[in-house]
Amino acid sequence: MDPMVEMFLSAQRAFGDRVHAVGADQWHLPTPNDEWDVTALLDHLIDENRWLGPLAHGHDLEAAGKIVEGAKTTAGDDRAKVWDDVSVAAADAVKEDGVLDRTASLSRGPTPMRDYLGEMVFDHVVHAWDLGRAIGYSGEPLPAELVEPLYGMATSMADVLASSGLFHPPVEISDDASTLDKLIAVTGRDPR
Repeated sequence: MDPMVEMFLSAQRAFGDRVHAVGADQWHLPTPNDEWDVTALLDHLIDENRWLGPLAHGHDLEAAGKIVEGAKTTAGDDRAKVWDDVSVAAADAVKEDGVLDRTASLSRGPTPMRDYLGEMVFDHVVHAWDLGRAIGYSGEPLPAELVEPLYGMATSMADVLASSGLFHPPVEISDDASTLDKLIAVTGRDPR
């Protein structure tokens, strides 16, 4: 299996572990992302995983949007079940032969599937940290085999991240901070 696919599956699992740790009274807790509570954060990743399959299969945005709308289900308050369903579908799509040789039709234009999947890994890891921080998660830490390469990617794109409007400016932290804390700080979150 391609290492990028393995990284994506690992990032999905890390996020899913935190989803299944959300307590019944924690769905409306604030997260480090000041725009989202726990529910909105999870809904964001559910939506991203819904889009991944159609885009990986080569659909343009309009066709993918129709597929995504048609695939939405009502699971009541069981967002963990919805997460499980969409994450399995997304994982199946990226495990298909040749998927990383394709191009995804994104809102910013055609993007190599490998780059798109790398962005998805980044999003899953950063949001797994957000979710874990919000709910006081004490389970397995985020895997070093994800954090190390993502930190390298994030530091090379720090200016782009900050200027995107999606992230706050990087937070200053000590040089001896962990790689995870440095990664999180690059995204404008304070890991302390």
